[in-house]
This record gives sequence, C-alpha cells and structure tokens, in this order.
Amino acid sequence: MEAEIPSYLQINPFTLSTTAAQGTNSHNITDAWIYVDNDLVGVFELPARFPILKEGIHKIDIYPGIKENGIAERRARYVFYNVHTENINLEKSKTTIINPKTTYSSATTFYWMEDFESASLPFTYSSLSDTVVYKSTDSFEGYYSGKVSLIPGMTLFECYTPEFSDIPTNKPIFLELNFKTNQPVLVGLFADNDQIGIFYLNTTEYWKKIYLDFSEPLRTRPNASKYKIFFGFQPKLDYPEFMFDNLKIVYL
Repeated sequence: MEAEIPSYLQINPFTLSTTAAQGTNSHNITDAWIYVDNDLVGVFELPARFPILKEGIHKIDIYPGIKENGIAERRARYVFYNVHTENINLEKSKTTIINPKTTYSSATTFYWMEDFESASLPFTYSSLSDTVVYKSTDSFEGYYSGKVSLIPGMTLFECYTPEFSDIPTNKPIFLELNFKTNQPVLVGLFADNDQIGIFYLNTTEYWKKIYLDFSEPLRTRPNASKYKIFFGFQPKLDYPEFMFDNLKIVYL
C-alpha cells in the first residue's frame, strides 16, 4: 500500500497583546495545544513542525500552554489566554506556517498588580528580615523592578504582599511574575496565620516568567478572613540577589 503523503504545520511562538489595564505583555507560553476540526492532534513545544494527514480547508485551534509552577511535568493550557483560530488550506507535502497570537480572556479579573513604578511599595516584612525590597533601575520593563540584596552576616529575607480579604477561593487563580535570582526563593501563601502553599523559584541568570497556581491551596482554606503571599530566602551565597517585576494575581 502506498504511504499517504502528509501536509505539514509549522507553529511559531505566540505573541501576547495586552491593554494598559492588564499590565505587561511578557509571557512564557512554551507549548501549543493543537486541535484540527475540534479534534486534539497533540501538544507541542514551540516552535514546532509536524505532519498531518489532512488536506483542504480545516479549522486549526491553537491554545497557549504553560508549565504550571515552572514544572515541566505540569504542562497545561493556560485558561486566562484566548485560543488562536485560523481556517487553513492544507496541501500535501507543503508546510503551512502559523504565527499564533493571543490576548487575555475577557473573563479574566486582574485582582492585584505591582510593577514597581509607584512612589511607594506595598510590602511588609518579617520582624527577623535583615533587608527590604528596593526599587532598581536594572529593570525588566519600565523604569524600575524590585530588588533584594543581602551581604555577609545577614541571615533572612521575608516580605509579604498586602492582605487580601475578598480573594476568591473556588476559581482558577494564579500569580504571574517575572524574576531572576542567583539562589532559590520561596513563594508561599498564608491563610490568616497558617501557611497553606509553597513554591520555589529556581536560580536563573536571565529574566524568566512563571505562573504559580494558588487554586489548590486556596480551596483548602475557603473560610479564612485574610490571605497574603510571601517571598523569602535564607542566603546560600555571600551576596544573594533576587529581582522581580510585573506581579499579577488573576482569576476567572
């Protein structure tokens, strides 16, 4: 039997567009979830080129995919980004190139954002913290980013976001942020005074975007009166540095 000749799709990395009210358009869309005529073809790390045994006009849906909590084993469609859809004429042995675009879903609520451009910063600190967050012109975007530096003899950094009393606990809810750090950083969630979630930011020399899923820990404490996020570390180096920017808490 003669082998069927496939068509090919090439999916390039996504472009994200945002409005001023939605903050930065930085993203870390690593994957594409591809559907052809509503049937899942596969999940592909971008950029991707793959064969498909179809020809003629077909509807191609490309859903943005991320690594939840920065973990490769937790690849998922990011529900806050819209699908990219095109009707494509597939031709045997030929490659069709798609440059997918996305925006935030209109159902997304931007609950809290911090871009370090305001005159004051919203953080409070543990009584044992040896330092504070300050604004640095070595920024990711805009004029400033947040920076934390310790010197030998300092033993702890820990800061807290404002307390949130009306945050939803029964919906998908994520913290997005850009960061770079020369040592691991803990990010956690307090419900009243109890720690209910913990995440790790691994070392990275370059700015990186991460999506932290707070949905599960929040569901464990739906009746708390207040919640807050913390960032902290104990230095493993003589001069640890942690920088972060464009924090967004979003939910559907």
